[in-house]
Amino acid sequence: MLPNPFPDHISFCLLPVHFTLNQNLYPAEENYLSLVSSPSRKQQYRSGRICAKEALSRLGIKDQPVLRDSDTREPIWPENISGAITHSGNWVAAATGRTTTVSGIGIDLEDMKRNIDPGISRHVCIREENEWLKELDDLYVDQALKLIFSAKESIFKAFFPSTRVFLHFHDARIFLEDSIFQSSKPESFPNEKQKSQSRVIEFEYLILNREVIRQKGKSRGKGKAQFFESYVLTSVYY
Repeated sequence: MLPNPFPDHISFCLLPVHFTLNQNLYPAEENYLSLVSSPSRKQQYRSGRICAKEALSRLGIKDQPVLRDSDTREPIWPENISGAITHSGNWVAAATGRTTTVSGIGIDLEDMKRNIDPGISRHVCIREENEWLKELDDLYVDQALKLIFSAKESIFKAFFPSTRVFLHFHDARIFLEDSIFQSSKPESFPNEKQKSQSRVIEFEYLILNREVIRQKGKSRGKGKAQFFESYVLTSVYY
C-alpha cells in the first residue's frame, strides 16, 4: 500500500495484522511468545516478527529470528543489521538495513483517529513546539500533536541502538511547514475524505541531547510522514 520511505538499501515491509495471524514464527521466537501472557501483546509480537522476517528476506537474510531485549524491549537484530518495528491498530511495519550502509533506522505508526488528551503536549512538546501548536487552527492541533509524537518516536528508535541513550520527548524538536496545517488549504493535509489516499510530507528535526550529539557528531536531520487510511507512518534514518 505504501511505497518504501527509504532509499533502496533499506528494506521496508507494511502488512495488515490479520495477514500475520496464522504464519509461523521461528522456534526461538515461539519460545519467547510462550512467556507473554497478554493476548494483545502476543499478537503484536507475532505480527512484528512476521513483518521483520519479510523485511530481512528482502535483504537476502533468512532463518534469522528477531528476539527481544528483556531490559530495553528493543528488537535484537541479526549481526550487522539495523532495524525497527512498529504496529498500531490494523497495521504492522518493519524496516531493516545493513550497518555498512545505515547507522540507524526509526519508524512509528500512529492512528490519527485515536483519542488523546491534549494536555500531553506539555510532556511531548518543547516550548517552541507548543507555541507553534497554539498558532494552528483548532481543526489541526490534534493531528499536529500526534505527528510530532510519532516523529519523535521514530527519532528515538533510530538513535538508541548505536548510542544506548534513552531520549525523552524534550530531547528533540520537530519542524513542520505551516502550510501543511493551514485551514485555507484543507487539501494539504489528509482528512476524512482523503483517508484512502497516501500522502507524504517531510519534516526536519533537531537533537537537543548533548550526549547523542557528542557521539554522533550531528544534531539535525530529516524524516518523512506518510498518511494512509486513518494512519500516519513516520520514518527516519541516518
